[in-house]
Amino acid sequence: MGRCNVCFRHCEIGDGKVGFCGARTCEDGTVKALNYGRVSSIALDPVEKKPLARFCPGSYVLSVGSFGCNLRCPFCQNNEISWSDEAFE
Repeated sequence: MGRCNVCFRHCEIGDGKVGFCGARTCEDGTVKALNYGRVSSIALDPVEKKPLARFCPGSYVLSVGSFGCNLRCPFCQNNEISWSDEAFE
């Protein structure tokens, strides 16, 4: 069993099990990231969508994300990416 210290939940993850976030597992007592190097969403977004006040208005930024989240917000716009069945295949 390993203890994950990535977020406030500090999950105790048994070997072969997955933490609350769905992105961390435990192998031989060591917590490892399941989502490392796995992209589940990629998009070209307007820079105004990001928290960058007055930074190159009218330009675009590359947004990249992976699966897993330590929250369960019912209004989350990324719910389908972070918690979909496809993310955990």
